[in-house]
Amino acid sequence: MELGSQKVLVTGATGFIGGHVVRTLLDVRHAAVRGLVRDPAKGQELAKYGVEIIRGDLSDFPSLQRAVAGCGTVVHAAAQVAAVPNHQIFEQSNRVGSENLMRAAAESGVARFVHLSSIAVFGLAASGEVTDASPRRPSGDPYCDTKFDAEEIVLNALRERRLPITILRPSAVYGPGSTHWSVIPLKRIKKGKMFLVDGGRGLLNYVYISNLVDAILLAAEDERAVGEAFIVNDGAIRWSEFLGAYARMAGKRKIPSVPLWAAKGWVHYRNFVATLRREASRVPPNSLGFLTGTAVYRQTHIEQKLGHRSRVNLAEGLRRTERWFRETGLLGIMKYEL
Repeated sequence: MELGSQKVLVTGATGFIGGHVVRTLLDVRHAAVRGLVRDPAKGQELAKYGVEIIRGDLSDFPSLQRAVAGCGTVVHAAAQVAAVPNHQIFEQSNRVGSENLMRAAAESGVARFVHLSSIAVFGLAASGEVTDASPRRPSGDPYCDTKFDAEEIVLNALRERRLPITILRPSAVYGPGSTHWSVIPLKRIKKGKMFLVDGGRGLLNYVYISNLVDAILLAAEDERAVGEAFIVNDGAIRWSEFLGAYARMAGKRKIPSVPLWAAKGWVHYRNFVATLRREASRVPPNSLGFLTGTAVYRQTHIEQKLGHRSRVNLAEGLRRTERWFRETGLLGIMKYEL
């Protein structure tokens, strides 16, 4: 199904991933795009480029009915990612919101539904080689667990054949506009507030934003994607190397490291303080497994099933990211080289 011949709804249209999807749909596929936004003011820039803006919220079912009406494809990229004290916010956005959107899409009879999940559904402390056939599990982290719950809902919908759904499970998405995997690490490194754990020997699995967008559009257009779930991951690299690249961009020689035992002590201390203050936010004890683990996630399934290939390698992805850093003023004029 060609995306240029239909109207496509993108949730999270003003966010990092959703914004890149919208721009590619407009510039490359020449599709009619509708964006679901909570704050219309944030959608004004998209409206200038011809995006139809629908004000709504994933917890507001009538607004979702309006949003999906007349759309052939839905790309569900909205999610609560940033840490918040109230875990119910994760629940309402990631689990309940996904369920509401799927119900609205099913009632409207959309032809394709692409659900953006995460490799987080395999657990924070996964190990070894992970594929789409590997067991999924909760981990105690509100983001990871609500993404897991949302997948359960999606998989149930698949079994009931209510919707032609495809699930994508991206790893850490970096590149221009990435708050969590580009902007925040760079800012923390510049301020001297970034630390490696255990020398940064653990592995970070990463995907460049353009490679993920390629996978999203392929999943929306290729009939073979219906009913499938795909890991989307360019590769794995040591934390020390990935963050070290940002450090060199910022003109820093080295990122300090703390031993694993000290990091564990900080986690226990942070959770103890949160308990005393009656704060809902906790650091999952196994979260350090994410920083020290050696799991490698394989996107073999999407490569074999749909022929997807990552077009932008890490070196080029970092060059593009650095160029964006400089264009936005996050970095000075110093030239960065790998």
